[in-house]
Amino acid sequence: MRKKMLVLPVVLVLAVSLFGVAYAHWSDMVYIEGTAEMGSLTLAFDYFEPPLCTEYYRDPDTGVLVPGEWLGKEVGECNAWFDELVEDVHTLKLGYKKMYIMVTNAYPQYNAHFVFVVHNIGTIPIHIVDFTFEDPTGQLEFMWIVPPPATPAEGLFYKDFNDNQVYDDGEEIINLNIVNFVCTQLEPCESTKGEIDIDFKQPAEECHTYTFVAEMLGVQWNKAYLYP
Repeated sequence: MRKKMLVLPVVLVLAVSLFGVAYAHWSDMVYIEGTAEMGSLTLAFDYFEPPLCTEYYRDPDTGVLVPGEWLGKEVGECNAWFDELVEDVHTLKLGYKKMYIMVTNAYPQYNAHFVFVVHNIGTIPIHIVDFTFEDPTGQLEFMWIVPPPATPAEGLFYKDFNDNQVYDDGEEIINLNIVNFVCTQLEPCESTKGEIDIDFKQPAEECHTYTFVAEMLGVQWNKAYLYP
């Protein structure tokens, strides 16, 4: 009987030891190390192709727009350029954030056509949903008449002559139309051409330089439905 009682503690010790090993195994920690890289959403004016400007005037007899200066005289002048260089963090491709448009010595019925290229330099498809236009001098205000995504989208710059903080008839200085690529989707590395027409109205000042800045709004391709 005494031998049996000695065996019992030994069995209990072995059982507790085994249980401890099992418990330690069940509560062990597992560490996982890794890196998650997000894609990049970068819409830019093209780094290699500068914007181009073509001048037109409306023939007073026919009402048709004709390339060139008014009756062959070099009066008005239009220019455009890109600014604010950006670089995509993943592709390392370059582009520009803003486009400047400048017109000097314009006259009523003076028209200019601007052509430019935009580029998806990121890694995620981009949907172009809107444009913003601003007069950096603060002299003119911009408003949409027919906003994007309508094509052509139509807006105007006006001068608040009576300081009532709203647009009134007769205050329109420049009419602006986006005639190409509103609401366009670009795949990574893809580019497309954009076109803007501007038309000067009667209240435009003589011997004056008008400048405005254009920027684009692009969103991730599967979020475009949020922008009607």
